[in-house]
Parts: sequence; structure tokens; C-alpha cells
Amino acid sequence: MTNMTDRTTSKRTVLVLVLVSASVVLVSGSREWVSGSVDDVALGATALHGRGSDLAPGALAAALVGLASAVAAATSGRVVRIVAACAALLAAVLGATVVISVLADPGGALGKLAAAGTGRSGTLAAHARVGGWAWVALAAMLVMGVGGLGALVGGRRWRGLSGAYDAPVSGEAHQPSSAGEPAPGQESAWDRLSRGEDPTAEQ
Repeated sequence: MTNMTDRTTSKRTVLVLVLVSASVVLVSGSREWVSGSVDDVALGATALHGRGSDLAPGALAAALVGLASAVAAATSGRVVRIVAACAALLAAVLGATVVISVLADPGGALGKLAAAGTGRSGTLAAHARVGGWAWVALAAMLVMGVGGLGALVGGRRWRGLSGAYDAPVSGEAHQPSSAGEPAPGQESAWDRLSRGEDPTAEQ
């Protein structure tokens, strides 16, 4: 069970979940979420089609926040990592809320879009049906939330990009950094040569 949790909260898994799901949400923004019609004095009987970017711009903004937070969580220190994980999780929750509001009242969302198209405030009565891309966006938001939660739970085990430049741990400071370096107290052939000595004279 522990190994399964470690795998699902690893940096690679979390990054894949958040990046892929956020990308799906962004792609869905250019697709049709709701379609229907409105019968208005100014518009007449008009067929309408609402894209995700028009009906739920907040969901796309949440996806961008999720992308940025995932990158920050993967490349930063522990404190920033926790903040970024919380931001990704919160963005997923808020984005899902926006999508659910469209799914719950597609006619209202399409009516607001129609009213805005005529320069009026408020909404118009509309008959609408939800398309598949809205459900895809909701599923992607939920997956992004899982990724944000995984970053929050497993992020304490991650190492940022600066880990390779951390100071050596105690006990390693006096060890040679690579094979072939002279041991402490021994001179290199270059040092002897610089003083005018022949380093091969004793061989």
C-alpha cells in the first residue's frame, strides 16, 4: 500500500496528471460546450453555439494556474512546493466549480452569452443542451485536483532542481570528489613540475 502511495504521489506522476489534464482543459476552451437556440425580438429565432472560452473563461484561467503551480512545485524548495501544491489543488476546485455551473444551467450560460452579443446585460431565455467537451473539461479538472493533492501529500519527498548543488553531507567533505585526485597530503605531478622538478625522476 505504501509503495502504491509513493508511486501515485511521485514527482513524475503528479507532473503528468497536472500537465496533461490542464492541457486538456485549455484545448476544450476552443471546442463547443453548449449548443441551443434563443427566441428574442432583436435576434429572432437564432441557433447559438457556446465555446468553453466564452462560457467558462475562469476554468481556462484555473488550468493555467495549475500548469504554473505544477512547474513551481517540481523545481522549487520545500516551502514553495507546498504553496504551489495548494495553489494547484485550489485552482482545480475553482475550475471544476465553474464547469459545474455551466453543466447545471446550460440555458442560463448560453442566454448570458446571447445577451452579451446584443450588448445587453443580464440573460435571455434559451433552450440549450450540453456537449461532450464540457464533461471532458470537468473530468480533466478532477484529475488536476488529484495531481494537486498528490503534490501536497508527496511533495515533501521531492527534490528540486537545486538538489545537485547542495552542500555535501557530513563525512563527505574530505573525500576525493572523483577517482584519480591525489589523497590529502600528496602533491600532484603538476605542482612538482611548476617548481621545476621532474615528476618522473623517481619512477
